[in-house]
Amino acid sequence: MYCKGQLVELQHDEYLLRRAGLGLAAISYDSTAVLSEFAKRKSIAFPLLSDHESETIRAYGLADRQYGKGMGLDVDTKKVYPDSFGKVPVYGISYPAVFVLGRDARVKWRFVSEGVELRLTGAAILEEAVGGIADESRTPVVSRNIQVTATATNTAVGLGNRIRIAIELKIPQGFHVYSPDAGSGYKGVSWQMDRSDCLEIGEPAYPKPVWKLMKSTGENLPVYEDAVRISRALSVKPGYVPSDPSVYKLFCRLCLDPTSCINASGVLKFQVCDEQRCYPPQTVLPHWRFQFLPPDLQRSSDALKREFEQ
Repeated sequence: MYCKGQLVELQHDEYLLRRAGLGLAAISYDSTAVLSEFAKRKSIAFPLLSDHESETIRAYGLADRQYGKGMGLDVDTKKVYPDSFGKVPVYGISYPAVFVLGRDARVKWRFVSEGVELRLTGAAILEEAVGGIADESRTPVVSRNIQVTATATNTAVGLGNRIRIAIELKIPQGFHVYSPDAGSGYKGVSWQMDRSDCLEIGEPAYPKPVWKLMKSTGENLPVYEDAVRISRALSVKPGYVPSDPSVYKLFCRLCLDPTSCINASGVLKFQVCDEQRCYPPQTVLPHWRFQFLPPDLQRSSDALKREFEQ
C-alpha cells in the first residue's frame, strides 16, 4: 500500500526531478504483469522495473533478511508463514530505499527507510539529496518589519509520506535577526511546531549565520541578514492496520478536517534589530494545509502474482 502511494506521488513530482537533471525509475520484486497493471491503472509514465529474482535488490543490500525462501505474508494479520500458498510471497522483498546515482553510476546519496511506512516524496528527495528547493505551496504569514512565508514541498500527502516544510524570512537591508546561537541575552529566532497525533515532525535545520560586529556594544554576534530559510521534515503517521479498519477510521476522524485536509501549525519567535536598536520581539503563527491522498487498497489479482523459487 505504502509503496503504491509513493509511486503515485513520484509521478506527480517527476517533472521536478527531471528539471533538476535527474531521471527516475522504480525497482521492485513484483512481476512485470503486476507492474504493468498498476502503471496503467494509476497512469505511471516513468519505468517500473521488475527485479524478478531480486538480484539488484540484493546487490544494493536491500533484501529484507527476515524473509526466507518460500515464505508468505498474510497482509491482514501481518503473520508470516513458511509457505506462500494463498498469501503474498515475500522472499526477496526490498526495504524501502532511494538512491541517487551520478552519471558515473556511483551512488551520490541514499536513503533507507526506518520502516515500511515511511516514504519520501519526489520534492523531498530533491531537497534532501541535491539541495534543490521546489516549494509547491507558499503562504504569507502576518508579521511586522520583515516578510515571513510558510512553504512546503508538497500540497498533498498520503499515509507515511515524508515532505519538507520551511519558513522563509526576507530581512530588509540594514536589519538583522539573531540566530539561535546568539545566547540567552539575545532573542534568537525560534521555530516550534504544535503537537500533533497525526504527524511526525523533525527538528528545524537552521542555516549557518554570519558573525557581525555590533558597533553599539562591540560584540561579535551570529545573525541572519537578507533571505533566510529554516526547514524541517514532516511525516504523516501510517494510520492504517489491515486487520483493524477502525484504526484508519480513527485517523480520518482525528486528522482530517471537513475538506479532507491535514493541518499543521507552529510558532515562530524572533526579534528584528538594526545598528542602533532592537524592535519589540515578534511571535507569528505559521500554518500548513495539505490535501489528503487516501491509500490505494486495491490488490493485484491472483493471476498476476509472481512465482517465487522454492
